[in-house]
Amino acid sequence: MTIPGWFTTGAVYCFAALAGPALGVSLVLGVLGGLVQTTTQIREAAIAFVPKVIGLAILLALGGSFMLGSATSYARHVFAAVPEIVHVGYRR
Repeated sequence: MTIPGWFTTGAVYCFAALAGPALGVSLVLGVLGGLVQTTTQIREAAIAFVPKVIGLAILLALGGSFMLGSATSYARHVFAAVPEIVHVGYRR
């Protein structure tokens, strides 16, 4: 049984749409928090953690509908194609 090409490509795009923005925001805020800790020589865990939480909350508030819409669209596409995926190779 072979899986259609759009199935795996769509999964990668859906994962990138869901995880990419969150990872990018966490990366940028983590680096900025590390720079603040390095320049001030304050070793407090909250300096690195609190901005990430606030940034991710803002990201979800602003871009959550896009992320959910991307996942919903891919899930609908997969469920609509279940007969095609299940009956690959079945011929009458």
